[in-house]
Amino acid sequence: MNYFNLLFSNNSILRILQKEEFKKIKLSGSCLEFGANQKLSRNFLTSNSKNYNSIYSNIDNKNKNFIKIDLEKKTNHKKKYDNIIIFNVLEHLSDINLPLKNLNFLLKKKSRIFGSTPFIYRIHGAPSDYNRFTKDYLKIALKKKKFINIEIKELGLGPFLACFSLLRGYLKFLPIIYQLLLILVIIFDKFLFFLMKTNPKIIYPIGYIFSAIKK
Repeated sequence: MNYFNLLFSNNSILRILQKEEFKKIKLSGSCLEFGANQKLSRNFLTSNSKNYNSIYSNIDNKNKNFIKIDLEKKTNHKKKYDNIIIFNVLEHLSDINLPLKNLNFLLKKKSRIFGSTPFIYRIHGAPSDYNRFTKDYLKIALKKKKFINIEIKELGLGPFLACFSLLRGYLKFLPIIYQLLLILVIIFDKFLFFLMKTNPKIIYPIGYIFSAIKK
């Protein structure tokens, strides 16, 4: 974990942790990105992914270059993709069963989906916020829709960072206090790591990042 980014970035704690994990992804071929805009996408991915071509889908974006695929309706979109990226989208869907089926349909065989969802995180609309998914639920939901090689990783450190992330919006205007408190939060969660039998971030995740392959 990059503690420097936690201390000095203007992004939310969740977004910082998501960026850190997404920088490890290596993409090639076509990539369909849901809920993104071009600037956000470039910020998430790095030079690890050079030989890929992104296509963007956001039903709320009026950009003519974006394709419009409503995941909550059965899709007949003809093109298939080598990769799909969907982060901070699933929580805004009232039911993810059909969306996951559509995502599987849009992938080429043996191609991969990458995604992320919040867990201990404030309610945020875009336009609505319906769900928080546990690791176990995500695994079962992906498996039911014929995804294999499912990998899900917790984002966070423990209960102190999870609580701090909820208060960040009130503390960010006091930068010195913010940074001092965050240092203490990191120390407390690290201390818990050695005291607890279970890694505290597994019990108190700020969010999850996941990947899976179309069967």
